[in-house]
Amino acid sequence: MIINKQLLRQIILYGIIGGGSAFLDFILFMLMYNHLGMNEYFSNVISIHAGIAMSFTLNSKYNFHKTDKLLRRAISFYLTGLFGLALSQGLLWFGNVLLIPLTVVKFASIFIVAAVQFIINKFVTFRKYEECCNE
Repeated sequence: MIINKQLLRQIILYGIIGGGSAFLDFILFMLMYNHLGMNEYFSNVISIHAGIAMSFTLNSKYNFHKTDKLLRRAISFYLTGLFGLALSQGLLWFGNVLLIPLTVVKFASIFIVAAVQFIINKFVTFRKYEECCNE
């Protein structure tokens, strides 16, 4: 199977942006929870949202080059992120049922979820909207 250069570039950049967003999520969580003494659940919600916002902003501008229909794209991206969370939870549950070590399942789930989210974001969130449809 041959992957064109643009698709390969998008996959790599998606991974880099995702890694940076996960790093922001982690750093903010640690700062709010460990250094500011904020509740862990509240810290997690804030840090995850910051990571999603960063990822959307960078992917829309630098990876997929789609800056029109930003609200629609942001909602789609956010829902895709929530779907990824649900998928990750489901994979963890399934791995638990099969008695697969949690660390193995979690590590594998990162790649599975990232691949699914990339496909959804490439073909749904960042698709080209047709001019005729007034969307």
